[in-house]
Amino acid sequence: MTTTEYATGRTYGAPQVLRITVEAQSTDEFGLIDITATFVDASRNISGRVKTVAFPQENIGAAVLAAYDAGKYSTI
Repeated sequence: MTTTEYATGRTYGAPQVLRITVEAQSTDEFGLIDITATFVDASRNISGRVKTVAFPQENIGAAVLAAYDAGKYSTI
């Protein structure tokens, strides 16, 4: 598992920085990256798990944030 932080540039009382732990990651035959990750958003007191797809040139943090913004996460 890999843990990283992703600063979103947003502020919700404090700067929003997602602590992301990638639980599983694989690349399909088209080069797309399938990701299962958990995140902690301390600025909003929200934690969740996402399953998403990232393009090879896309930052995993941006892909996790996009899924989070779209409500495509389960609360943990």
